[in-house]
Amino acid sequence: MQAFPLYPERTITDLNGIWQFRFCEKTYLEDVCEENFEPNDIMCVPGTFDTTPAYRCKRGTGLYRREFLLTKDSPRGILKVGAIGLRARFRIDGREVGFTNLPYSGVEFETGPLKAGRHVITAAIDNNFDKISTQYGPGDKMKLFLPYYDFYAFGGFYRGISLHQVFETAIDRVQVRPLCIETGRVSLRFLFSGSTEGKQSVRFRFDTETGFRTVEVGHGETIECTVPDFRLWTLEKPELHTVEVHTACDCIVERFGIRTIKAGKKQILLNGKPVYLKGFNRHESHPEFGAATPEAVMLEDLQNLRDLNCNFVRGCHYSQDQRFLDFCDEFGILVWEESLGWGNSAEQMADEEFQELAEAETRIMVRNSINHPSVIIWAFLNEHHSHTPEGRNITERLVNAIKEEDSSRPVTFACCHSTDDISSELVDIISYNIYPGWIGDHLVGVEPPDEIPPKQKTTIEYFRRTASADKPMIVSEMGCCGIYGQRDIAKTQWSEEFQAEYVGAVIRSVASVPEELCGITIWQFNDAMSFHRMGADIRSKPLGLNLAGAFDKFRRRKLVADVVKDLYKDL
Repeated sequence: MQAFPLYPERTITDLNGIWQFRFCEKTYLEDVCEENFEPNDIMCVPGTFDTTPAYRCKRGTGLYRREFLLTKDSPRGILKVGAIGLRARFRIDGREVGFTNLPYSGVEFETGPLKAGRHVITAAIDNNFDKISTQYGPGDKMKLFLPYYDFYAFGGFYRGISLHQVFETAIDRVQVRPLCIETGRVSLRFLFSGSTEGKQSVRFRFDTETGFRTVEVGHGETIECTVPDFRLWTLEKPELHTVEVHTACDCIVERFGIRTIKAGKKQILLNGKPVYLKGFNRHESHPEFGAATPEAVMLEDLQNLRDLNCNFVRGCHYSQDQRFLDFCDEFGILVWEESLGWGNSAEQMADEEFQELAEAETRIMVRNSINHPSVIIWAFLNEHHSHTPEGRNITERLVNAIKEEDSSRPVTFACCHSTDDISSELVDIISYNIYPGWIGDHLVGVEPPDEIPPKQKTTIEYFRRTASADKPMIVSEMGCCGIYGQRDIAKTQWSEEFQAEYVGAVIRSVASVPEELCGITIWQFNDAMSFHRMGADIRSKPLGLNLAGAFDKFRRRKLVADVVKDLYKDL
């Protein structure tokens, strides 16, 4: 499956498949020479090397190499990399063409002129954590992903890779923004790459018309026009449109939906009508595939979400695969799209390079996902220290960056500082994570589900007093763990029965205050691989997993799934 946008007139070389491979354990990317290595293995791309038996959970640098054939000369090439983990360097014919230290980000690199014939591409992908990276602050190499994050830092190609042969000036993207759902009015923003000086003669047409319109536009310019015979994108009928755009030497097909999304008074408005968000947090994690999720698993996840009466999914805690977002567009599943982060400390956020990387990754996320009608919320830095001045400063910086890229969607972040946050007033939607009776101080003699309503009440009161009296508010995380197959009629903790009881109490509590809360995402959809062996704390992750899924790591259904299905049906 090729994710949108499409480039039907380009020569595109698919570089996915089998690559030669060698693993250099406990070795940094800077200390290897990928173009001359002797392979001793093969590896799938996309794929994560540390989910394969030989390299399971190992840290180091994976060296990749393959040949490819070009049938014609090209003045420029663009190497498009869907996502990697954690840092990567790419070379073509021994010449470095790109470096990235933005895990989960779709990035691209200019290759320069390319001749017809055989070429060799190499990649060095480093999944090390810096020796001096700790839970208290970043090291000098890996700043965005620290060892304590409660999801696993896989190594390898998370998503696909391809080489585009283009001319001196090429179409980068056409950003489509719906303006009026009554008339089908949209804006088109044209972005070019390469030589972007002057105006370009552009022909375009929507899927509902046969003839082309012609305009003269420069890089970054926006025009407004109407989509004839348009169809509205709704949850019930997620109708999609395309726009086909031509220049003298390039063509792009972008897909979009006509809908509006706004943060109203204590409500989220889809096409001007309140929508109650019912969903799950979902990790791209699988025992066999790691973060390189196959389309069949994506489809299975979305079918299960729909079966559970969900209309919403939070992509935690990183930007999502464009193929998954394409599926969400088609399924009518709303999406919270979030840039990388987890529990970032004041010390980490004070680091200027961390700030720059977080902003760069957030901007890339918005640019890559802007045309998806399913994406209704932008977010960043899950559970960062929003109670500190450093947290407030970076919140303001990232909110401003998102608004510069796209002002049509509300912005939020998932806050776990429900008694001392000072940053939520800066965003459009208040979102909070709490785990009464499961994480934190437990009240002796009180059943965990009984702690949910009073904690919810005090949390709502705090945010209404300190952040906003009338902004929409949603529960971005609440839930507990249950081990698949652990059955106990006494409903002891970690059993499927306890998890079902607890999550049921969560949903009922949230549903009891519709005047305050307009959505919930249960933590979480599927069990996901987490950090391994982070000390001798007995509360370290059992089985190396976060076990809060309604489905286990293989997507086997737990008891809680049916509880969610029944309760979500009536919300």
